[in-house]
Amino acid sequence: MESQNILDEMIAEDPIEILKAAMPYLPKNGQRFASVYAKVLELQGTIRLFSQPSTDLKIQSRENTASDPVEMLAACSKVCHGHTKEKIDAMLNTLAMFQIFELSQERENQKV
Repeated sequence: MESQNILDEMIAEDPIEILKAAMPYLPKNGQRFASVYAKVLELQGTIRLFSQPSTDLKIQSRENTASDPVEMLAACSKVCHGHTKEKIDAMLNTLAMFQIFELSQERENQKV
């Protein structure tokens, strides 16, 4: 199961995805070559994407709103595994606890 990030979705092309899907069926030397070739094609796609005057990753984001670190960490957590995912999830849990604490403080202040 492969998850894609925004950049991968923007540069994804069928020939590259087919090459990646065929990778396990190639001989070892073919896998090496196909892997490097797929990455070169992805790099070319990224360069082509950012060579366009108005293209920016912010196309996908909310340009006029403040960045939400919780949303960013949640997006990162979806693509991470193992120890890194555990660390990010711990940060998310900590931020959630702070938000709950802040809400409880606001409610206390409203009662007084």
